[in-house]
Amino acid sequence: MKNHIVPEVGMPQIIGAVIIATLYISIFSMVREENRTRMNAVVLAGAGAAYLSSGLGPWEFVFCTIISIVAYKGLTRNYMIGIGWLLHTGWDLVHHLYADAIVPMDPASSFGCMICDPIMAIWFFFGAPDIWAVLRKKFGSGKLETYI
Repeated sequence: MKNHIVPEVGMPQIIGAVIIATLYISIFSMVREENRTRMNAVVLAGAGAAYLSSGLGPWEFVFCTIISIVAYKGLTRNYMIGIGWLLHTGWDLVHHLYADAIVPMDPASSFGCMICDPIMAIWFFFGAPDIWAVLRKKFGSGKLETYI
């Protein structure tokens, strides 16, 4: 394995990751509930392949296989998608400390992904509810339809 320098991180990476997770949840909340779980399972499977050829050799394929199995189980179970994002969080940490970043142009991107993924996992552990409906119920605002 090549000599790896652990990139420095700061508040911009943390804030950016929280914003990305919030945007992800906000956008996928607009997907009809009957499609939301299946679409997110497909996204998780794709995320499992994001690190292929990123410095850990055959372990990248092992991780991709594990995430693919979890994503398949997640086609009908939100909690499995949450588990998948937590697994991806661990893989983000390994890459941040020992291998290549998920976004080659941003050396700290694996750290940001490590912050973003557990936020999304929590949403899935709560059943991936329509966050807009939750906010409307709590604050009584106008109607926002789901489109997809």
